[in-house]
Amino acid sequence: MICPNCAQPMTEWKLTGHLGVQLTVDVCTPCQAFWFERHEDLGLTPASTLQLMKYIGDHSFAPKPALPDRLMCPHCGSGLTLAHNMSRNVHFVYWQCSSQHGHYISFFDFLKEKNFIRPLSPVEIQHLRESVQEVHCSNCGGSVNLQTSSACPFCHSPISILNLQEQQSMLAQLKEAVASDGKHVDPALPLKLAMAKAEASDYFSISRHSDWWADPGTTRDLVVGALKDIARLFTGRIS
Repeated sequence: MICPNCAQPMTEWKLTGHLGVQLTVDVCTPCQAFWFERHEDLGLTPASTLQLMKYIGDHSFAPKPALPDRLMCPHCGSGLTLAHNMSRNVHFVYWQCSSQHGHYISFFDFLKEKNFIRPLSPVEIQHLRESVQEVHCSNCGGSVNLQTSSACPFCHSPISILNLQEQQSMLAQLKEAVASDGKHVDPALPLKLAMAKAEASDYFSISRHSDWWADPGTTRDLVVGALKDIARLFTGRIS
């Protein structure tokens, strides 16, 4: 599969869908985007969705690649149409083929589609301003001066963070992911999940965000920073 953006070969990835159906997802890491055939993203199991989330955490970086105004379908060569959609009041976009061959979606919009991202509230932004002066936009990678803005001045995306407040649901999916892959379930898994919940609760508390900036080399992208930590959290628990 050729990436609609950079015209370089994409990496093919086999994942499990519902009822054991095998799905093929094509990934372009440099462009930070996926190509899904038809509606394959809707058929992903929790295990497969978490695998993609971990992959995004391991391979997200700034600045984000800019997409041209026109993208071509890798199957039929026709122009892809920009589509707008909503997931629990969170807006996301993707580029779809009019002949129903599939669609192209960025890592960031995939996370929004799966309800893994939410905009920060005004109260949370004000709290963040007390410790941080500037962040990177999770959509385009542009710099956002928190003292003067609450959204990206370049792409107008709101400042966002991972939406992992319902950690019980996330960890239930993680347990299902281990079981559905046919792996031996560790007898200590309940304890490990409890520890994971405690780690996630501590990490995703907005009051902890000031810790991110202690290291000058750390990312200033709230979503990418959290993804990298959650990817480390998943390492060894989901393949």
